[in-house]
Amino acid sequence: MKKRLFLLAATALAMIFTVNAQGLNYCTPEVALEDLATYIDTMRNVEPSVKMFYSNLVNNPTHSYRIEHLDLGFNGCTGRVDEQVVMADGSKRDNVFIFNPQGLLTQSTIQGSKGRKTVTNYTYAFDDVLGYTIKQSKSKNITINYAPFYGEHGRRESIKGDNGSRQDYTFDEQGHLSKLVITNPKGDKRILLYKDGYVVREEVGARAFRYHYDFDTATGKKFLIAIKELKGSDVIHERTFDYKIDTHGRYTKVDVSLDGKLQMTITRSYSD
Repeated sequence: MKKRLFLLAATALAMIFTVNAQGLNYCTPEVALEDLATYIDTMRNVEPSVKMFYSNLVNNPTHSYRIEHLDLGFNGCTGRVDEQVVMADGSKRDNVFIFNPQGLLTQSTIQGSKGRKTVTNYTYAFDDVLGYTIKQSKSKNITINYAPFYGEHGRRESIKGDNGSRQDYTFDEQGHLSKLVITNPKGDKRILLYKDGYVVREEVGARAFRYHYDFDTATGKKFLIAIKELKGSDVIHERTFDYKIDTHGRYTKVDVSLDGKLQMTITRSYSD
């Protein structure tokens, strides 16, 4: 009997060691977002260290799971994204986004309404335990340095820029992001409320917006279909999104309308 108990204990220890060893493989500077996300989504018992590492990674403000451009996220893509925006008046703007294998934005090229393009480069710091965090953004005339602040369990709960900007994160009891407060250098706040990783409500000053999604069973992802601006409980404006996606669940074409009138059409192409 004692021998059997000893064997069971030894087996349990071996399993724990194996899980820990597997977990360590996902907390490296080379880990690909696809591998890390698959581990998080499929493992029944996720190592706490990996969960924290993943949370700190995807909750970077420049991560493809979080970064927003014209209200459309990038759904965790990596590599290069070429984007063309055609306005209702026929004018065009060409943008480029480059994400590294971890899904972090390393360079963006944004074309303004007057044709001028702004190129911004992003760099990151890495810690063996805490993972990746944004370190600096630099364009031709503006350089911003960022400092992270960590709370309980090592989760990053705030990022402060030396230009006066900051982002503050709130997590629920399960460790999932529930609220993000973005403060610009002037002190104006934008509040985003999350559920299951997606924005469900946005508050900017006295204005409030409710986000609506369509769930795609083939990809297991949600896609934005409408943002409704509220005044009390009444909808005063509605922006709608008519989209096409590829087999990886990435937007390839989106028609954006405001109150039924087409505003712009966005097309995106992807390359590794």
